[in-house]
Amino acid sequence: MAVLFFLPLIISTELHQLSHSLVHAFLARLGDATITLAAFSIAFAFNTTFSGIISVEVQAAMSYITDKRSFWRIARFYFAIALVPFFVIETVALTPIGDWVFGVVIGASPEATRLAKLASGVMALWIFPNQVRNMATALCMMHRRTLPISYATIIRLVSQALMLMVLPFWMEGAVAGAASLIACMSVEAIYMYWASRAYYAELPAEGGEQASYRYMWRFSWPLMVTQVTENGVSFVINFFLGRLANPDLALAAFGVVNALNSLVASPLRNMVQTGQALVHNRHDMHVMLRFAHRLTLVYVVLVGILFYTPVRDVILSGIMGLPSTLSSYATPGIKMVLLVVVVWGYASLFRGLLAAMRRTGAIAASAVMRLVVVTAVGSVTLIAPHLNGAAVGVAAVSAAFLTEALILGLRLVYCNRETGPLFARES
Repeated sequence: MAVLFFLPLIISTELHQLSHSLVHAFLARLGDATITLAAFSIAFAFNTTFSGIISVEVQAAMSYITDKRSFWRIARFYFAIALVPFFVIETVALTPIGDWVFGVVIGASPEATRLAKLASGVMALWIFPNQVRNMATALCMMHRRTLPISYATIIRLVSQALMLMVLPFWMEGAVAGAASLIACMSVEAIYMYWASRAYYAELPAEGGEQASYRYMWRFSWPLMVTQVTENGVSFVINFFLGRLANPDLALAAFGVVNALNSLVASPLRNMVQTGQALVHNRHDMHVMLRFAHRLTLVYVVLVGILFYTPVRDVILSGIMGLPSTLSSYATPGIKMVLLVVVVWGYASLFRGLLAAMRRTGAIAASAVMRLVVVTAVGSVTLIAPHLNGAAVGVAAVSAAFLTEALILGLRLVYCNRETGPLFARES
């Protein structure tokens, strides 16, 4: 059951992350690759840091949708939540605050800063199609139907490729990349709405449990903190990379490496929803842990093939189209992706298990510690400005997920020692 549920999510997430790598590969072939990639990377990191909280809507919807009334209650709650990051991002992008954030705090060049502001302003719009997609995704997962999610991502990828062929005629590179994301996400949201209509129709009009906004907030805020810090890892890393001797090169290289890292390893993030949807008792939890062990081994082998053989050069220079300087600079970081895949899956699974138990306090604590660790690792650039930015960035990401896995793992061990049911549906 875990494999059948998880496999379409792997396909979906791989294609989802492929859309981000597609943008990087496209931008690397436009004008000054270093400036363009640096601008897009820092804008993407900034936007995902603030707007990432809306992705928690999937977990909240899976936990609290009981009828049509509760469905719209959750949708209204998260729409209000989404407006906060939207206005924050647009304020930064459209005012001199953006010059300070991207130019002074991050340390990007004036041209990269200008492009990053424009791209960030466009990217802020993705909050709205994402909300439609998230609610539809929750309905599909509640019915254990994950294939529509994969189909939606395929449609997204195709539409983005078409957009990238057209938009650069009217927009600069980084801005065209941002606009392509908004367009393909909108297409994806429309398909998910269509695919989930039948599941929505099956919900009773009313009569189910109606969680209060206060209770939904208590459930959601630790997950929001976790999501912000997970996405904020890249933004914090960018701050330290901006202190290196060649900040634009470091930012561009880490952006590419981080996109490839996400392409290969981020399907492990789906262990959150997999654990939450399929684990109902202690026996299920033990089965899921064995599944996680085997899945981690598969990803270790995959990363070994992709990044420790001549395939690596084909990916960086051929597929991604990086200039030789940028490709060489990114190589040490791409080799370290192996460290990420070892811990990312376990951190995600433990988060999903604790969400299924409705014990999300430890998740917030681990999120805060994750940022502390990233800051500690990144701070080495302040005393060693000639370090490789891509390697420092991936080392910080690895340390962050290791910290989360240890904290949440210890919390699960403590919970498992308690008597009585751990899960609401445990018999």
